[in-house]
Order: sequence, then C-alpha cells, then structure tokens
Amino acid sequence: MTYPALLLAGTATGVFPVAMPAQAAAATAATQVEEITVTARYRKESAQKVPISITALPAEQIAKQGAFNLKQVVQQLPGLNIQGISGRNQTITIRGIGTNAGGTNDGLEQGVGLYVDGVYRPRTGSVITDLIDIDSIQLLRGPQGTLFGKNTVAGAIDIKTKEPTFTPEAKAELSYGNYNYLRGYLSFDSKINDDIAFRVSYLRTQRDGLIYNTVAGKHWDGLDNHSARFDVLYAPTTNFKFRLIADYSIQKGDVGFYSIASVLPTTLANGTQVRGFYRRAADVGYVPIPIDPFARRVDLDSSQYDKMPSWGVQGRADWDTGPITLTSITAYRNWKWLPNYDGDQIGANVLTQSIVVTHQQQFSQELRAASNGHHVIDFTGGLYFFWQKANDLQVTGYGRDAAGWLTTPNTASPTATAALPSAALDGLTAYAHVVPATYSYAGYGQATWNASDRFRVTAGLRFTYEHKTGLYDAYGGGDLAPISSFDPSIQAAVAARRAALVPIGSYDASRDTKNLSGTAIAAYDLSQDVHAYASYSRGYKSPGINLVAPANGIDIFVKPEKVDDYELGLKSRFLGGKAELNLALFWTDDSNYQANYVNTAVTPVVAYITNVGKLRSRGVEVDARANPVEGLTLTAAGTYNDAYYVHYRSAPAQYLTSYQGTVDLSGRPASGAPKWSLTGTAEYVHHAGTVDVYGGGDASYRSGFYAAVNLDPFSWIPGYALFGLHAGVRKPDGKWDVSVWVRNLTDKNYFNTKAVSTQFGVVNAALGEPRTFGFTLRTRI
Repeated sequence: MTYPALLLAGTATGVFPVAMPAQAAAATAATQVEEITVTARYRKESAQKVPISITALPAEQIAKQGAFNLKQVVQQLPGLNIQGISGRNQTITIRGIGTNAGGTNDGLEQGVGLYVDGVYRPRTGSVITDLIDIDSIQLLRGPQGTLFGKNTVAGAIDIKTKEPTFTPEAKAELSYGNYNYLRGYLSFDSKINDDIAFRVSYLRTQRDGLIYNTVAGKHWDGLDNHSARFDVLYAPTTNFKFRLIADYSIQKGDVGFYSIASVLPTTLANGTQVRGFYRRAADVGYVPIPIDPFARRVDLDSSQYDKMPSWGVQGRADWDTGPITLTSITAYRNWKWLPNYDGDQIGANVLTQSIVVTHQQQFSQELRAASNGHHVIDFTGGLYFFWQKANDLQVTGYGRDAAGWLTTPNTASPTATAALPSAALDGLTAYAHVVPATYSYAGYGQATWNASDRFRVTAGLRFTYEHKTGLYDAYGGGDLAPISSFDPSIQAAVAARRAALVPIGSYDASRDTKNLSGTAIAAYDLSQDVHAYASYSRGYKSPGINLVAPANGIDIFVKPEKVDDYELGLKSRFLGGKAELNLALFWTDDSNYQANYVNTAVTPVVAYITNVGKLRSRGVEVDARANPVEGLTLTAAGTYNDAYYVHYRSAPAQYLTSYQGTVDLSGRPASGAPKWSLTGTAEYVHHAGTVDVYGGGDASYRSGFYAAVNLDPFSWIPGYALFGLHAGVRKPDGKWDVSVWVRNLTDKNYFNTKAVSTQFGVVNAALGEPRTFGFTLRTRI
C-alpha cells in the first residue's frame, strides 16, 4: 500500500483552529486518514504542509507486500524508474531525469540523490540490496540542493532507519517462500544506562536462482545476502543526542547477467546484409540454446560469481539549543564490486571477461542549523564537504572464439569464414586503470517567511565548488601466441587487430567548477484542508570526467547539467478527514544533458559521453487516499510524464540504420521514462476479539518505454501491470504477526531493461521477477 506523503493531511498547528468535542473526535478518528510526518525540511512536519512533491512509504507497508529491496519498492513510487542487471550497473531516474541508460560511469554523478540517515550514497549498489531496520522511505521529486548535502537534479530517495529504544526489546522475523526463499531477521534493543541505548541487528536473505544455466547445470540469479548493523544512541539530556551507526553488508552469487530477448535481423534498412548471430555462431562451432527469455534459461560458459561488500561508520549529533537545532553528520563508507563477468553473455568463448573491479571510498561532513517550531522566519542552513574516490580496473579478456566471431570475413558473402585463426586473439587481455576523484564543498540555506497564518514564502540558495581529478592508464597483456608463430601473410593483420582491441594510453586530468543554484516557493492555505503552492528550483548535476581511451575529438570533461523545475501543487482533505486528493503539475528543463554522442567531425569517428543538448519533462502527479468505512483504506497514485529530447543531435544510430552513424533524436521521447506509472492499494482490517485480521491487494502499471538512450526500437520495453495480495492475523500490540503474501500474482512476464548488442547480434535483457509467494512470522518480546 502506498502512503503518498504529498497528499497526506495533518493538523496545521496554529492554523484555522477548530474546536471538536472529545466524543466526536473519538467517533471520527477511526475513519480519518492517518497523518504521516516527514522530515524533508529537517523538522517534523505534516506532509500536507510541505510544499514539495513527496511520497513517504512506512516500513510496515513495504514489509506487507513482501518487498525486501529498493528495486521491488519502486512499483509503489510512480515517477521513479530503476533499470539494471547488477549491483554496479543501475540507472535511476525520477520523471525521466537522472542517469541515462548509457551513463553508468564512475566519473559521472548520479542525477538522483540516494541518502541513508542523511548520508549521501553515490553508488547505487550500496542501497539496492536488502533493506534493514527501515523506518521509512521518502521520495522527493524535483531538484534538491538548498536542503540536502549533495545537489541533485532529479530528486532524492531519503531512507531513514529506526533509532534504538531505551526499552529492552527483541524482534524476530522469518519469511519463507517459493524458490526456497528464506529471510531471517533478528534485532535486540537495550540500554547500557539511562543515557545510552543500542540496537544490534542481523539480516540474512537467500533464495534459489530464477534462471537455469545449461552449461553449469545450476540455477543462477539467486540471493545470498548478509547485513548487520550496530546502532548506539547517546541521549544524556532531552535536548541532545548522538547516534553512532556501523553497518556491513555483502551480496554474492552468480548474479548480474543478461538473458537473450531476441536475435537481431541480418538485413539493415538499406538492404545491407550483415553477419548475424547464427552465422557467427556457426563459424565458431557454437550451437545456441533456443531463444526464449521467459523460459529462464541461459548458456553462459564463463564464471559469473560476483561479490559486493559494503561497510560504513557514521556519527550524527543533534543539539536543540531552544531557538535552533545544531546538527553534525560525519560519515565514511567503503564499497567494492568484485565481479567475474562472462563478457559475451552467451555459450561461445568470445569474451571470457568484461568487468570493472571497483573499490570506492567516500567521506562526508555536514554541519547544519535549523530553526525550531513555527516562527515568522523559519530557516535551515549548512556547510557540506564530500570526498569520493573510485579505484577501477577495467578488464576485457578474449577467448578461443574471439577471432572467428569478431573478425571481418574474407569476402562479402554471408557464408565466408573468418580471416584470422583462433590463436590470433585467444588470451588477449585489455586493461585500463581508472581513478576518478571528487572534492566537493558547499554552503546552502533556505528560509521561510510565514507572512500570515495562510501565506508563506520560501527562498533558498546553494553555492558549490568542486575539484575533480582523474587518472587513466590503459595497457595490454595476456598469454598470447607470438606474432612470429603465424603465417607471414597474416602477421600484420594479427598485430593490427590486437592493437585495435587493446587501446594503450595514459593521462591525468583535473578541473574546478563553481555553481550557484536556488529555489523559490510560495504556499497559500485556501482553507484548513486545502493547501496550494507554486515553486521554482534550479538543480545542478556535477560535472564529470569521462575517463576513456584518448582519441582525437574527445573532450573527457563533461559539463554540469542544469535543471529548471517549475511546479504547481494542490493538497486537499475532505469528507471530514476520510479522504485526500492531491495534484502536482510539473515542467522541468534539463540543459547540458549528459548522454552518448558520436563526433563525426573527426577521423576516425569517435563515440563517448558528453553534453548533447536539452531534455524536457512535464506532466501531472495525482495522489489519493480514503478511509470510507472503519477498517478500510484505499490509495491511488499516478504520474503522467511527457519526457522528450528537445535537442539531441548526433546520437548513436539505431541498429537498422547503423550505416548512417548518427541519428537526430530531437523531439523524440526520452529513454527510461514511461508516460504512465500508476499504483493502487486496498486493505481491510477487522477487529476480531483480541486479534486483528487483515487482508489487501496492490496493483501497479507502467506503460512502455525505450530502454536505450538512442531509442532503438529493439530496446522497447512493453508496458506491464503487476498485482499482489497479502493477508494475516496479528495482535494489536504488535507482539506477533502471521501473514501470507504473493507478488506478481498473475506471473506476468516483463522486462526490467534491454540492451542492443550489435557485436553479438542479439538484444540482451534483464527479466522481471516471476510470481513469488510465501509467509512471514514476526514476533516482539
């Protein structure tokens, strides 16, 4: 069930006071929609009074639907889209803006800010794993910079965890489902003395694989995850507290691979015949398995066992001085991606590896002051420092079938054989050591003038200075047959082919940038239950260093994206508090959009990521919630998003017109942006003596979209609808809860993302999860 904070009304203290007899209040409380408190502006407020588009999901509802990671929760958050296959290769967008499908590059920033307990996480892999000790997930749409530590152009996902309690308490949770899904959670809260409380928690998730590898004879794409946290709360007085959190998690297994969705045709739009998947396979003696992605079978012949450990320590101090609260957040994080990635993703031995081993470190310090209570002027201001460094080793290994698969045939005949023998490329390995680093300094502030009980004006500014550095060092290696071992007539061809596949070069680079961005908001209470706002925000996505092989025409520096966002919002509550309906209209212009580009002005032509033009996102968001009768809760939320490229010339050509080199996508829909995303839920709770019996369902829909940034028709993701059910019995005091759940009730076949591989003549795809079901037991002592 979605609890959209944008539409959740609350009591506006000091605004339109209305007296209500106690008996009447008790009679209506059971059917009024529940107030949700958010902290988007670093003070506890009713979401109804916050003049931004925000959706908040409480932990209880996430758990009821059987969701256990952020990629599953995305179905409950219209406007948010997450695509990817592995812990490293994930792209996140809000309203179609964020990181495009070709932009997974450690030298480029995310467009969507990911925060856990106020700490920015630049690597999506550290967030998309298991959710542990979650209190709420808040989605803030639109640029966020004058309140949050890191500036972002698309919005922020703010994940908050539960604080330790001074009341000793033990919790346990056990879930079991099909595919031998097993999830166990234990936590223990206690206190050392009256000033210090702590929580220690551990989460274990495992599941058999969903996809069978016919070569390995095993099911892959399973779960083998561990997460642990130690959380200490020091609260010597009522106006000061310090929280220290240490966490560790690891995801491992044969995961993060593609299935083949389809085979590309061998005739291009101009009639040109190309050597396709089946011809290449025959040339190297490879017999593919039948192409049927939802048979959930692959034939990868190289290792795919990956590990993703992550750990961090953070300390947060909050001191309420009376007029203001002073906050300090200090954090260090360490994240690794240790892949063994079958480079070709098929049973042929073409690319034995195609990996990026990553070791990312970060440190951040934020100092903030926020006014307390409700004053004529409410404000928040702070200083922020962020450092991160990614130490990457890119490795591409070539196998015994590489020469036969990759080498151009002797003649134009589709039946011609490869020109080079197998030994020409077998064992060849290309390496690139890539080290991007960022030093970011910022000062930000936001103030609200409460001009009257009804009218408020907010303004904010942020100044950012960033120093970016990069190291690129590419070299070759491998156990290769010497050039002299080949026939003299092909020695030059072998040497040239090896050189083309192993770029060599080294350079250092650095650049400094400055930016000033801000926001302005006007909010007006039309009545006690109807609130309107209008806002403008300027967002800023940091510049990037595109660390690629040096070539004529490439500018490795990518200018920052700048986003201008305009919104009109209306939040309403009616039927005596039994229903809420909220509306937000948005118009966003993203200038200097960072995406894939083909530079045809140089010889040879080069392709890389740079600033390509302008993207526009505009649409409407609607949220509704109602408690029509006691025990019944209904919600609905949806986004219509018209996101398109205003100006995007020289994009990489689509497969069928690849001979043209480039394509002009100006005026075409943006990639990764469904026009429609809808969700709805229903739950009924019946009080039966000493227990509550509950049951409910959820539904979501995403319309079709292009997964590839160049809008290749073969990357089209058809629209799909998903349904879920849950039911259970619990004690009202939370002592125990027994529930059953099912996700993807109709066992819908759908794709998460697609990628067109011209090199292998196929369309690769990441599959959505099939129907899963199980039960969950929870207890609290």
